[in-house]
Amino acid sequence: MLKYDFYINLIEGVQVYRFMNDDHFVEKKAEIEKTIELLKEELSQAPSGTIVALNKNGHYRWYHQKKNKKGGFERKYLNKKDEELARKLAKKAYAKALLRDKENELSCIKAYLKRRKCTDYRALIEGNSPYRSLILCDDWGSESYESSHSHPENLIVKAPKGQYVRSKSEALIANELFEQGISYRYECLLDIGGIAFYPDFTIRKDATGEIFIWEHFGLVDDAAYFDNMMRKMSLYMKNGYIPGVNLIMTFETRRHPLTIDDVRKVIAHYLK
Repeated sequence: MLKYDFYINLIEGVQVYRFMNDDHFVEKKAEIEKTIELLKEELSQAPSGTIVALNKNGHYRWYHQKKNKKGGFERKYLNKKDEELARKLAKKAYAKALLRDKENELSCIKAYLKRRKCTDYRALIEGNSPYRSLILCDDWGSESYESSHSHPENLIVKAPKGQYVRSKSEALIANELFEQGISYRYECLLDIGGIAFYPDFTIRKDATGEIFIWEHFGLVDDAAYFDNMMRKMSLYMKNGYIPGVNLIMTFETRRHPLTIDDVRKVIAHYLK
């Protein structure tokens, strides 16, 4: 069956941060359109006719059903030597059903995007908003802290609380933490064995007061980046930060980007 392996990147260069949930639907629309295109291509190369399974005394027998010249249908039993044709016809049936589903999903997303009118609610928590201190009542997450000053030119994607982060994936994480009311600090100074670290996110689980570090590794298919990542992970673990305990890690490659669904699953597992 088909393997869909593509990434629609909607942020090129420096763009103003948009509402991530709506971006999700825009990306989903592009993904579904590509899936539909691939399914139609596969169906154009499939054998004619359909497969029909009939139950004979508790056992299924497969038949190849095709239209005849009179406009009716005729069926031919598919025996063992026809197994390859049976497989292709079964996959064709699956692809047709999936195509119907994706076309319906696309229609629903188009209707949503057409009717959706975004409200700039984030303006109420921008740095110059008179309501910011009243809304952001999370003292720990909002109080001042020492953050990284390394390569400020790379802070290009706007995230909640008026911050700028270094990538779309970090913005996905920051947005979802904010939307779910989870206290966090971005690139907050952490002393590990006398070495200054600035984890992507330092998070406090409000229910228990536990502190977690969340590191997102975005180029693990790059050899130099991977080596540096392993050294960083080693230092974390030597100093009491254990993956799955108080160290959260997410990963992506160029072909397998981080998605909003990935972020939500991580939050549900570790922080709820």
